Amino acid sequence: MKISHSRPVLISFGLASIAVVMGALLLLEWKDGTAAVESFQWVSHTLENQRELATVEARMSEAEAGQRGYILTGQPGFLAPYAAATNEVRSRLTNLRRLLADNSAQLRRVVTVEALSRAKLVEFDSTIKLERAGKHDLAVNIVKTSHSDSVMTSIRSGLQETTAEEANLLRDRQQALAEELHHGDLISVGLAVALGVMLIALLVMARGAEHYRNLVTLCAWTRSVEFEGEWISFEEYLRRKFDISTTHSISPNALSQLDIGLSDTQKPTP
Repeated sequence: MKISHSRPVLISFGLASIAVVMGALLLLEWKDGTAAVESFQWVSHTLENQRELATVEARMSEAEAGQRGYILTGQPGFLAPYAAATNEVRSRLTNLRRLLADNSAQLRRVVTVEALSRAKLVEFDSTIKLERAGKHDLAVNIVKTSHSDSVMTSIRSGLQETTAEEANLLRDRQQALAEELHHGDLISVGLAVALGVMLIALLVMARGAEHYRNLVTLCAWTRSVEFEGEWISFEEYLRRKFDISTTHSISPNALSQLDIGLSDTQKPTP
């Protein structure tokens, strides 16, 4: 039986197995990484929604403060912050409609808030125009009406409700992200262990192959040795394999057997 090629075969099998494991590792890591990136993007998306909602609420309050400051004092210095706040409210609400387009319930809330906000901004502009026209009392009366306060209260309530829902979504999405990351860690550890086992198996197979490679096949009848597909004498094998030259002698055991044989031949025949 020839075994000279067993070691390369075993090593090739081991390397192929490691390649399969590495391929599986890369595939699973890619899939899990993609899922984790998607979860992270959803978390970032929710945080952006919350920032936009908080900004709209803050700028509406600033616009209201600018309007009332101008009406009460008549100082034009209140108008520049007012204009900046109202412009930002409009742009932020437009951006919120785009960001929440994937969530119909949230989008409905934002559309309602946007309608109320635009109506409130129209009221702000009208009272400022009245103040500029010298109709101070009329502008103050509009500001003092309960309807004016109720609209602002509805805007704040709508923004806070939308923000609370985004907070619930954020918790769910953060949990999903944590689970994806934990799942990825488990996959990495499991596949790393599998890879380690495969490396150990390869080492064991290589050691086994080395053991078989060092076996010598002897002919049971002629005592010749199979070496590189050729049957040669043991002396020739030592010379080729180990560069060892041989000489001949006779062992004590063989010599005693020879003496016994000679003694037997010298006995007289009866």
